[in-house]
Amino acid sequence: MLKRRRRGPSAGFVLMTLVTIAVVIFSCYLVFTAGARQAAKVVETFYTLEQEGKFSSSWELFHSSMHKRFTRETYIQDRSHVFINHFGVDTFTFDLTSPRKISHWQKHEEAVAMDAYKVIATKKYRGKYGYFEFVQHVYVAEEDGEWKVLWDFNEQ
Repeated sequence: MLKRRRRGPSAGFVLMTLVTIAVVIFSCYLVFTAGARQAAKVVETFYTLEQEGKFSSSWELFHSSMHKRFTRETYIQDRSHVFINHFGVDTFTFDLTSPRKISHWQKHEEAVAMDAYKVIATKKYRGKYGYFEFVQHVYVAEEDGEWKVLWDFNEQ
């Protein structure tokens, strides 16, 4: 009686190889997009806190260089004064773009260059002066292992 010889790998081997390749590709995707996902999350959290009027908590998400620019008290007072008192709005909605990596970004000409992610936030208000939108370029950089928010103060 003749024995049949197998030709090529078994179906189980092929399946295991494909699963392994898929896991490696997915793992690489997670590693290479982790920064962008974390940057998007911190910007979303920042504007959600602002939406809720929790300006003290949103201030905490600023990079230390932003803390030097605005004290907590000044920031809270300015944000509530301008948006609530002047514009006559209680809250807003917002849209965010996907984060885009920027190498050697500076928040102003004299600032130290850093790698950051750029997200464009569009805040939409309905107030006593009608409907309006603010577009703000937001940057997120890692500081002491945490992702922190920065604003651009370069003159365009």
